[in-house]
Amino acid sequence: MSIHQYNPNKRADSDYIEGSISYLQKGNKCRLLDGRRTPGFIENIDYESGMFKWRITDFEDKDNHWDVPFEKVTSYQFDNICTPLSTEETKRIQTIITELDQPLTILSSEESYQITERKIEELKLEAVVWLNSNSTFLASEEILDFSSNIGSERLANDLIQYMRQHKLEELESKTADYIVLNPNSGEWIKGMSIMLAEMGIVSFVGKGIRTKDIFTGIGTKSLRKAYLLHRLAFLRAVFSILNIKHIPLYRGMCSEVEWRKSNNTLMSFTFNNSVAKSFSGFDGDDRFRNAYFLKATVPMSKIFMTYLETHQMNERYKEAEALLFNTLNITI
Repeated sequence: MSIHQYNPNKRADSDYIEGSISYLQKGNKCRLLDGRRTPGFIENIDYESGMFKWRITDFEDKDNHWDVPFEKVTSYQFDNICTPLSTEETKRIQTIITELDQPLTILSSEESYQITERKIEELKLEAVVWLNSNSTFLASEEILDFSSNIGSERLANDLIQYMRQHKLEELESKTADYIVLNPNSGEWIKGMSIMLAEMGIVSFVGKGIRTKDIFTGIGTKSLRKAYLLHRLAFLRAVFSILNIKHIPLYRGMCSEVEWRKSNNTLMSFTFNNSVAKSFSGFDGDDRFRNAYFLKATVPMSKIFMTYLETHQMNERYKEAEALLFNTLNITI
């Protein structure tokens, strides 16, 4: 979900109650402490996973929901008419948080990385053959326009067909859907991040697993690994055919809080420097205590997903997005 500028027509922060676990009650209205104060309400409480379902009630993601860990309630502010929980219920939630909010670190290894790289390169060669025989994008002689905020429909269709052939289409759809809506919602992207660490691509530094089914069904480790290998191979194959080895990308950030090092496995950049500047908050708004605007020229081996080949990145937010593996030690 994108960060947009603050909407001055919304009520002031002083009209709201600071988020705390004592307000984790079904039906309570609250808004996210993002730039535009996105509104929603708590639709459900899951005590087993220690997460609440937050339903969005405005803007592009209206009617969608996020699954949020109990302890992240401090990232919201509540309507001042909300009813707090009893002392007993608040203690119950705190106990659940204490039990579940545990750190998890999986360091990537050079040995695993080299094994993974060899497999990706092997699959890339196969993907090049597949593209030359099946790609509607290549057959059309379409030129990728990095200055456009809309990706290639033909290339996106090629990716779907490629994933379908390898029986990985559902994983692609689910992963892209979560990334566009909110990669921190639920556990699906966490499962992918854990696999990326085990494959040696980028270390995972975050919280422990909270749902028992994270590696079941279509989310088994073997399927996740196959998906990641084939997606990376496809993307590298496309840019290899186009003889593109590096891409200039941009990132803008503004924050109302202090600097902190990002432990996210993936970081969002954009092909469009104007989009990045709009995220930087360099507009004189005193709410933003810190901000930056930067450029990075990135090799294809560091890129996981872009708007060029991903349908979901062109449906609501036309921001020419690219997701990079977080190996740049970015601060947010």
